[in-house]
Amino acid sequence: MIKNKDDKTLRIMIDFCATIIHHGHIRLIKKAKEYFINHNTIIIIGLSTDDEIIKHKGYQSELDFNHRKEVLEALRDVDEVIPTPWDITNVILDTYNIDYLIHGSDNQNDADNTITFSRTKGVSSNKLRKRTVNSIVQKRNSSKIMFTPGPSNMSYLNMFDLKGVFGRGDEEYTHIEALVLNNILNLTGHDKIVRFQGGGTTAIDIATSNIVLGKILIIDSGYYSRRLEVIISNKLKMLPDTTFKVIKYKDIEGEMAVNNTYDWVATAYAETADAFLCDIELLKSLSDSKKAKLFLDATASINLEPNHDLADACTFSSCKGLGGLTGAGFITYKDAAYKPERRGDVPFTMDIDTHINKLYTGPYHAICSLYSISKDFKNITKNVKQSKAAFLEKYKDRIIRSTSDQPLISTLIEVNNIESNKNVVLYQPRTAPENTAVICHFGDMFTNEKDIGKIYDALIIE
Repeated sequence: MIKNKDDKTLRIMIDFCATIIHHGHIRLIKKAKEYFINHNTIIIIGLSTDDEIIKHKGYQSELDFNHRKEVLEALRDVDEVIPTPWDITNVILDTYNIDYLIHGSDNQNDADNTITFSRTKGVSSNKLRKRTVNSIVQKRNSSKIMFTPGPSNMSYLNMFDLKGVFGRGDEEYTHIEALVLNNILNLTGHDKIVRFQGGGTTAIDIATSNIVLGKILIIDSGYYSRRLEVIISNKLKMLPDTTFKVIKYKDIEGEMAVNNTYDWVATAYAETADAFLCDIELLKSLSDSKKAKLFLDATASINLEPNHDLADACTFSSCKGLGGLTGAGFITYKDAAYKPERRGDVPFTMDIDTHINKLYTGPYHAICSLYSISKDFKNITKNVKQSKAAFLEKYKDRIIRSTSDQPLISTLIEVNNIESNKNVVLYQPRTAPENTAVICHFGDMFTNEKDIGKIYDALIIE
C-alpha cells in the first residue's frame, strides 16, 4: 500500500475491456482505491474501444463502448471513463496525467508505475460466456424433455466446441479429430476407426459392404438386429460371395451344438426398441464355436455397456451414448477383420477406402461437438446409469425384464396410458408389445448430479 506523504491528489488508471462487466472488475476497482491509504484519488477507467476489441479479441463486445462506459460511470468508486487503445503506454499515461496504472496479474502493458493485482479466481468474460451458453442449452433442455434414444438433451459443450473447420489443411481440426477418434477408439479396444457423414445405419451399410462378408450368422435379438438382414439382403447381388442365415437369440445354445462354421456372427448388442441386452459373453462363445468373427451394431451400447473389445468390428453413431450431435457414423475394427480382397464391386460412397482416405466432406461439426465430451466419456455412462436406477426405483412395479437383460439406454414397462404435465417427447419404438412403453434415459445425460431423475416427475403413467 502507498501511504499519503503529501496532499497530492493521485490519478489512478485501471484499464479494462469489460466486455461483460462482472465482480472481478468491481474487486479490482476496490483494491485500487484501498491501495492508496489516505490519499485523495481520482479513479479513471481506461476502457478499450470497440474497434480495439474487434482488432485484438476478434469479436464485437456484447455491450458497445457507450453502454460499457455508462455502467462503469455509475459505480461510486469510478470518477472518469476514457477511451483507450489496447496497449497502455507511457504516452497514454502522460496524456491523461496518470500517476499509476492498475491492471490484473495478466498485465502486458509496457508502462512505468504499473501495479498489478491477482485476478479474481473463477470468473472471466470467457467463463461467463460459457455459462451463458450453458444457461441457454439448459433452458432448451428443460423446455422439451426428451425420453428418446438420441439425440436427446444437449450439452453446452456440444455448442461451445462448434467452430469453422475443414478436413484438409486445417491444423486445428486435424488435432480435434485425432483426439476425438482416439478417445472413441479407446472405448472399443480396436485397432482402427473410420468416420463419415451419416449415422449408425450408414455405418452398418458400409461395414457390411467391406468388412462383414462371407458366410454370416445373424442373431435375431429384436428390431435392430433384424435390420441387419434387410441391409445385407438388399445388396447380395453386389456381394456375390456373401450369404447369411438368421436364428433367434433364444436358439443360440442349440446352434452352438451344430458342427458348422461361419465367417461372421452379427447382431445388435443392445436392442433399444425392445429394451433388451444381449449377453456379450454368450455372443463371443458362439462366434468362437463357429470359428467366426463377431460384429456388433453398437449404436445403443457404445460407452454404455462393457466389453466391446470382444467384438472384431462395431458400428455406431455420434448422437447416442457418445453424447454428440447427429451426423457422424463410425466403424471400429481389429486389423485382422478387414480383408479388402473379399469385397465386391461397391459404389464409391459405400467403399470404406473412400472414407479412410477422406475423399469427401466429413462430419466435421459432429466431430467438433464431441471434442470436450470425449475427454471424459465415463461421465455420460455414470449419469445415464444413475438416471436409469432412479427410474427403476420409481416404477419398480411396472418393470418387465430383469435388470440383467436390460440395456442402460432404455427400459420396457407395463402401461395403460402415459401423459405429461410438461412438454415431453416420448420414444415411439418401431416394435413394442401392446400395453407397454419404452422409456429411454438419455434425458439426464448432461444433468447436474443432484437433479438426475427429476425428469421422470414429468411423466404420468397409468
